[in-house]
Amino acid sequence: MGKIIRLSKRNLNELARIDYEAQHPLEKHLKAADYKRILRERFELGHEIFFGYKEGRELKGYAALKPFFPGHKHCEACWIAVRKKYQGRGIGKALMKFVEGYAKKKKFRKVCVYTNKALKRVRNFYEKQGYRFVNEFPGYYSYAKNNTSVLYAKRI
Repeated sequence: MGKIIRLSKRNLNELARIDYEAQHPLEKHLKAADYKRILRERFELGHEIFFGYKEGRELKGYAALKPFFPGHKHCEACWIAVRKKYQGRGIGKALMKFVEGYAKKKKFRKVCVYTNKALKRVRNFYEKQGYRFVNEFPGYYSYAKNNTSVLYAKRI
């Protein structure tokens, strides 16, 4: 059984490795160094709170939360990644439950999440966690061939 911990910039290398090993279907062209650069920029912006799923000495996955989103007391779960070899073991679910609990303690009413419309497995994951489809946004992802985003939300 793992535990969920707060992460910081000092976890940058581990987070980049997780993103790389998660094998995001639309980001297969990225290298570990690309993820590290992107994560460094995210930490420097300071808009996200990072949480990691740690078991023993190994960080197996992470989630990030933006404590703001349009709407009264809404926040955004803006990223979740689990190393490929640990996917399907409940780590993503545990991270989402933790993020929701954290948001609830901070008096948020709703957690929102965007994903790519083409990612049916990811969309099914959010739906199983109780998230409901809100809207879709064609042209949202400039880097992806299938660039329609879908927004899901869950009242907590």
